[in-house]
Amino acid sequence: MKLKFAVVLVAATALCACATSKAVDEKTGRAANAKADNKTGFYYDDMARYLAGFDLPGDSNLNQYTTSPQYGEHRQKMARFWERVRTQNIEPVTEWRESTLNRNPNGVVCRDNRPAVYPLCGADIINLYTVCPKASEYIMIALEKAGDIPHPEKNSPAYFHGLATMRAVINNIADRNYFSSAHMKSNIIKNAEIPGIAPVLLAFAAGIGWHIVEMEKVFLSPDGIPVALTDENLDFKPRGVRIWFRTDDDRRLRSLTYIEQYLDSESTQETHPLYRYLKQKRGSFMMLKAAVYLMHNDYYRSVREMFMKIPDVLVQDDSGFRYIDIKNDFDIAIYGHFREPAIKMSVRPKNPQQPELAALYIEKNPVELPFHFGYGSLRRPPRSNLMVAHRKGA
Repeated sequence: MKLKFAVVLVAATALCACATSKAVDEKTGRAANAKADNKTGFYYDDMARYLAGFDLPGDSNLNQYTTSPQYGEHRQKMARFWERVRTQNIEPVTEWRESTLNRNPNGVVCRDNRPAVYPLCGADIINLYTVCPKASEYIMIALEKAGDIPHPEKNSPAYFHGLATMRAVINNIADRNYFSSAHMKSNIIKNAEIPGIAPVLLAFAAGIGWHIVEMEKVFLSPDGIPVALTDENLDFKPRGVRIWFRTDDDRRLRSLTYIEQYLDSESTQETHPLYRYLKQKRGSFMMLKAAVYLMHNDYYRSVREMFMKIPDVLVQDDSGFRYIDIKNDFDIAIYGHFREPAIKMSVRPKNPQQPELAALYIEKNPVELPFHFGYGSLRRPPRSNLMVAHRKGA
């Protein structure tokens, strides 16, 4: 029986090992060697800042679309969003990463020569990058379409309504620190003006300090290699978008590639481009949170088995892999609080209990997490759990 669970693969692969002398062009204030969209002439770096509500370079062609009251409202609301995300998510996670995660007793968690993989993540590059900022590449898997860059030159009421619906989705990160699938479906997939995940990724990229060099449409070749899609009329699949970026503290040119893919039993076969792509990423860092307990479900056994082969280091909450499925192959450190699931899911199993994990938490009694992680934000009061697992012998 084929699985009919749609996913989107977000990946990042380094284009080259070389580094420019600076991440930012001092004359323009945008990314060094930044490129513009061929159709609109807008720099992708400018587009990211426009969507995030930040100031633009003085020579930006987008400045003419920032003077309306509607965009002024967007900037104000995005400023409030970023303040909440920084104080509630980015800053406490960063402090915990430096004080605790980077001192994990089982070894290094985030390595600069390993990919970082995040299945079932929505557009949540914020948490993946904050937990593991040094990865050589980022691979994220979600349900939603990749979409395209928006077109602010329309400057219409419909366009600004599209911006508002995009904000409704990304506020999930500020409210809960994870994405709601229902919100993503109604406000991203059906958003005609700000389509798909790509605009959200661009906005988030600007907010976490990425300087965007380029964005391009891609597809996975039969060998599992992301390739630029130069003709949109070609029906190559899986397909998506790739964002190239640098940061102030890391001048390597890295990339974020978002691939649309219906994940069924065929896509977990060894001959499928997706399987071949993921096989190249074994030994990676992986994060799972608010993952709808999909890996608990035997209906998705082939999906679980494919992903369990990838990480040498795993950071997850109880909605990721079952504790009993990883305890023999990984050395596991636990943080936060767990007794039972914080949410009842509509997928099977509806309320997956993990008595072995609960017993471990009772025995170890670890300290609370200073931030929300996964479905723990739904508890009253909020209490989250987090596991850090290192593959034995890796």
